[in-house]
Amino acid sequence: MTTLFQITSGTLVAFFLYYGMDVRRKDGAADFVAHTWQTLMKFCSFSLIGGFVWVSLSVPQVSASDWLDMAIMASGTVFVTAAKNALGRAHTFTGQYLEKPGLVTRGVYSITRNPLYFGVLQCELGASLFVVHQAPMLLPRSYPYGLGVFAAALLYAVSFNWNMAVREGRYLQRCFGEEYRRYSNTVPFLFPLIRVKKEG
Repeated sequence: MTTLFQITSGTLVAFFLYYGMDVRRKDGAADFVAHTWQTLMKFCSFSLIGGFVWVSLSVPQVSASDWLDMAIMASGTVFVTAAKNALGRAHTFTGQYLEKPGLVTRGVYSITRNPLYFGVLQCELGASLFVVHQAPMLLPRSYPYGLGVFAAALLYAVSFNWNMAVREGRYLQRCFGEEYRRYSNTVPFLFPLIRVKKEG
């Protein structure tokens, strides 16, 4: 089961890196924040991913709770992948924006205005729960220090993404006016809205 867990986690990480960590600067992109803060965000993100990969490859055995953490990450990866595909050329890495943006409301963007950030948040949650559960057994002496570094990187990444999601919303409001206002009135900011069709 441990080998299967490691293969599954490796697959999810590969998808997340490809769809969620496209750090290439796009043509026509501008900055919400200085390059220093973006570089720090990239460093924290890749450090968190590296920490998760190391722990997942080092664990001697996994439990049911670890598989639950993996399920949360799998859900997040699905959201990240779907959001990146829906955005297409409109995608920029967090901290940047297009000077001529497009308003995407189809697909996964019809249930949440920020599916990329929602998916990343799920991945961060699942990975954090897994690391907190397994790391004490792998690093019994240095665990408190490692946890402190991990927590600091995670706090920065989460707060950075939340701040950027808010700024992006304000920017789209300025660009698209009433169209974006109607969109934001019917689609939630982060947590997906699942609509149930009523019969009759």
